[in-house]
Amino acid sequence: MVDPAQAEFDSVQTPHRSQICAAIVTYNIGDALHRCVDAIRNQVGHVLIVDNGSDEPTRRELNRLKASNSISVILNKRNEGIARAFNQAIHWARGRGFQWILTLDHDSEATPSMVNELVRGYEALGRAGMRNVGVVGANPFDVNLQQYLLHGPCNRVKTPFEDQMEVISSGSLIPLPIFDKVGLFNEDLFIYYVDTEFCMRLSRQGFHIYLCPDAVLLHREGSKKRHRILWWNTRYDHYGKTARYYLSRNLIYMIRSRILPPGYIHGLLRSNWKDHLKLLLFDEDKFASLWFSLRGLVDGLKGKVGPLDSEGEGQPS
Repeated sequence: MVDPAQAEFDSVQTPHRSQICAAIVTYNIGDALHRCVDAIRNQVGHVLIVDNGSDEPTRRELNRLKASNSISVILNKRNEGIARAFNQAIHWARGRGFQWILTLDHDSEATPSMVNELVRGYEALGRAGMRNVGVVGANPFDVNLQQYLLHGPCNRVKTPFEDQMEVISSGSLIPLPIFDKVGLFNEDLFIYYVDTEFCMRLSRQGFHIYLCPDAVLLHREGSKKRHRILWWNTRYDHYGKTARYYLSRNLIYMIRSRILPPGYIHGLLRSNWKDHLKLLLFDEDKFASLWFSLRGLVDGLKGKVGPLDSEGEGQPS
């Protein structure tokens, strides 16, 4: 018997701009959200903004934007987390006949040819006989550090895509029928590791994750800075204390979920240890950040999920 969800997934054709809905999650971004919206609105069929209970300045900008026929807005009363916001966007896009969703953070800016390069990458995968494509991701360029996070275009292989274990959620082009096969984004995580967990589920279901090196996405996550101590040059992500809570708690969640390869877990633990060493050296609010990180560790061991408190503290990332 043919699985209806698989049949629907197999029927998805190469994406066309009109079939793509760009979903942007916003939270207290103010008029800076225009940079993200203006960069993508002419590259896709429609833009949906899901706002997670932002402040009044952000709401004013959203009210201006939703007057456009090419932009729709969902206003949440509180911060529902990035996973919940993306899931709202998935339901909205499905109900209006879109075939693809392009997930974006409000701190990202698509370069002018990004969507064309993503589509070109998908076409190349089809010509190469690649099936079960779960995600085709953009190549994030960190604006703070002025460097590519994964691959520079000059380093790419001859094909315009590279097989990956995971890609970040911002700039991910995903066929909507894929969610019938692997489920929606995991709302237990609220923020952080949402993209990792989703990619791991894709892999376990036999789907592949690709990155298009030439589909460049300008990314401004956190406040990364370079630091130097004697001969040691390093970079440190100056996350806020709330982010530290979710990073620690969700790390425990991911380890306990048993969907990560042992080598990947080892790498995460080693990276986490180094990051806390940098926190002690470079963070301006190190004691508060350490306290929230410890609190996240304890809550992770207790199995707590969802928002930090009843107000849904945190911000999308």
